[in-house]
Amino acid sequence: MSEPSIILGYRPKEKIPEPLTFLKCFSCGIENSRPFKEEDYVLKIVNDEKCPKCGGTSSKIVNIYVPEKKTAK
Repeated sequence: MSEPSIILGYRPKEKIPEPLTFLKCFSCGIENSRPFKEEDYVLKIVNDEKCPKCGGTSSKIVNIYVPEKKTAK
């Protein structure tokens, strides 16, 4: 009779939540989010993206956030 084999260090793959970058528009003050880009950091000035509300092109990264995974209750 053989013993059951034990696999050490095996974990089922969990989906890693994507980080979100929050930008604040200098023109209208609205804060919006987009998916994180590799070169993002807090307080970085971004001049190449348009504001969805006013169309302004200058904004500042105010937060980078990774949403918590939801647990079933």
